[in-house]
Amino acid sequence: MGLERGQRRAGGWLLSPALVALAVTTLVPLAFAAILSFTRYDLLSDPEFAGLDNYIALFTDPRFAQAIGNTLYFAVGQVVIGVVVALLVAMLFNRRLYGGTAMRTLVYLPQAMSYVTVALLWSFLYDPYVGPINQLLRSLGIGQVNFLTDPNLAMPSIMALSLWRNLGYFMIILLAGLKAIPPELPEAAQVDGANWFQRLVYVTVPQLASPLLFVAVTWLMGGLQMFTQSYVMTQGGPVNSTRTIVYDMYESAFLRLDIGKASAIAVLMFLAVLLLAILPRIVAAMRERSAA
Repeated sequence: MGLERGQRRAGGWLLSPALVALAVTTLVPLAFAAILSFTRYDLLSDPEFAGLDNYIALFTDPRFAQAIGNTLYFAVGQVVIGVVVALLVAMLFNRRLYGGTAMRTLVYLPQAMSYVTVALLWSFLYDPYVGPINQLLRSLGIGQVNFLTDPNLAMPSIMALSLWRNLGYFMIILLAGLKAIPPELPEAAQVDGANWFQRLVYVTVPQLASPLLFVAVTWLMGGLQMFTQSYVMTQGGPVNSTRTIVYDMYESAFLRLDIGKASAIAVLMFLAVLLLAILPRIVAAMRERSAA
């Protein structure tokens, strides 16, 4: 007992610098933002208590409602498409392929680029006049496509580049999960007459439940914080079609100097991401309790 207590104490001392850094860089700013969310503050004069005015203004602002819809559209759409594509690519690389290592590196390479670099690169690719995608479409007899200035195409176009950038990272996670599946399981299902789709649904996906959940939740939380692509490529347009929650927060804080409203958006974002992070744990705990 004495040795165990000493080990716990040593573990606590080793963790303390990280906990202090976490508190200083995360919890203190969050608490400060929560306080400012109940004030009117423009950085030029002292904050004034405003009660729930900032939250009421947000929930009655149609542009904020549109920003929520755009954010959910981007995040959910990216996750649904991305998880399926990442799983299929991971299954492809799980086989013996000629040049598989080089191809895995190529798929992972965009993850090493910053979002600013990726956004500038794809802005050139999408360019209606000199962009290679439109040049290819014109050579095929298809008319010019305004990827970033058409309100119906702007968000899907941003979604495509985000999928391209993040696919490799999440594919590697799913590939590691696939390699951990005992080969006897799909072989036994094949012997029993299961086709490729049945082995995928009844063997592969259940065995990959934890990696798939991790990928979906992590990707979704990242999608909810989308800002750089919209800021660099479209400035929230056209017609607010790529305006997201974080873009709205940036505009409130740095363009309109409405720090109280920006802080209220930050608090709501934190609560949404926190709920998203703990919800799978609650569901898993309920399943374990019902199974027991």
